[in-house]
Amino acid sequence: MKDFGKLQGTQLFSQLPESVVVQCFNHCHTRKFRKKEEIFGPEEHSDYIYLILQGRIRVYLRYPNGKEFTLTILESGAVYSGHTRAFGQALNDGELIFLPVQSFRKLLMEVPLFAMSVISVLGDSLKNSINTIESLVFKEVNKRLYQFIYSLALAGGEQDTATFQVILGLTHQQIATIVGSTRQTVNAFFNNLQEEGVIILEKDKIIIRKFDVIVKRAKDDTE
Repeated sequence: MKDFGKLQGTQLFSQLPESVVVQCFNHCHTRKFRKKEEIFGPEEHSDYIYLILQGRIRVYLRYPNGKEFTLTILESGAVYSGHTRAFGQALNDGELIFLPVQSFRKLLMEVPLFAMSVISVLGDSLKNSINTIESLVFKEVNKRLYQFIYSLALAGGEQDTATFQVILGLTHQQIATIVGSTRQTVNAFFNNLQEEGVIILEKDKIIIRKFDVIVKRAKDDTE
């Protein structure tokens, strides 16, 4: 495997020496993917662990009636197992590592630092899942949308001196499946924020002009 620097730049492997990374991943294979490409299907690679080296992947369930439900968005550095019944679709161009389950287990047993990193990543994943469930069950759709923007900003926002930019890479329909709403509601929500001057909508990104408003509305439980 090449480009070990990319791997060591992720949360999971940032504390591991290069010799360990080379030893464990020298025989793994990588796959580059393109935006909108379906990367995996249910139980398609059940003997492998996916490591997202670059890019973002939407993990979702697909039903016979054509409906979809987005479970999570995998960012660079995330880990995902190949034995679930979910699909994975690329939100932008990127690269994926296929790591055999046996190699992953060996790494967990032999390198304590790696095991601790995995626990941290899985803890974040569990927290995100619980937040998603809580939002769907207890919170109004606008609250869910504010929290969605806020979480994206924390995960991958790019800030300059004047604005706060969030790379979206999602259609309004895909956002609707994440927050349990409709495309029309999501359209109206973003249009209202733009009319308020809180955000500017551009292709594949949101420019947040008043991030303090997003934070307040995402966190204020009295709304």
